[in-house]
Amino acid sequence: MRAYTIVAAVILAIVYVHAQTPKSKFDSKAKSLGIAFLTVAEIAKFTDCIDDEFYNEATIDKVADQCIPCALNCVPMSKYTTLMGMMTKMDKCMEKEKQTTLKLIDKIMPPAKTVLTKAYDAIMTDVKKAKKNGKKKAAVLDKGYETAAAVTTKALIQQLCKKLYDKITKLEWDCFKQHADALITFKNYNCSTWEKKK
Repeated sequence: MRAYTIVAAVILAIVYVHAQTPKSKFDSKAKSLGIAFLTVAEIAKFTDCIDDEFYNEATIDKVADQCIPCALNCVPMSKYTTLMGMMTKMDKCMEKEKQTTLKLIDKIMPPAKTVLTKAYDAIMTDVKKAKKNGKKKAAVLDKGYETAAAVTTKALIQQLCKKLYDKITKLEWDCFKQHADALITFKNYNCSTWEKKK
């Protein structure tokens, strides 16, 4: 009987893996790379929100502009208190430099964009190719998410972390490290141990 249970579990696992769409695989990968604040279902709601931008071949800047509204849209009301509390703590932590969380996001967007552009370009190349080959919207987005899952790696996140570390002040870095674990599992990355001298 136990052997049947094991075989059934293996078959169900194989069916589940094959039943996952490229988008759901990407959403799960994003979670596994360290998004702590959102569930896979909430990440899926976020990616649903930007699907049309990808399909319409929007620039990385246009997608970035949609990220905050989409992120706010996918956060359930029950988590707003946690999010607002984290922002308040970050703002208080950085007040010596008259910095706020939202201004810090604006500050890090340009260097983040330089790191993410190559990955984004790879996604857009495959989206454009799928559209050119006459694929339907769902198949085009599948290809885009398949590429997104392939290029979104731990190494890419580490590179992004290094770029942000180089751009922000010691106080901003220290406050980020102190409060960001509500959003991301930062300890998964080498940069979580880095200390800025000034």
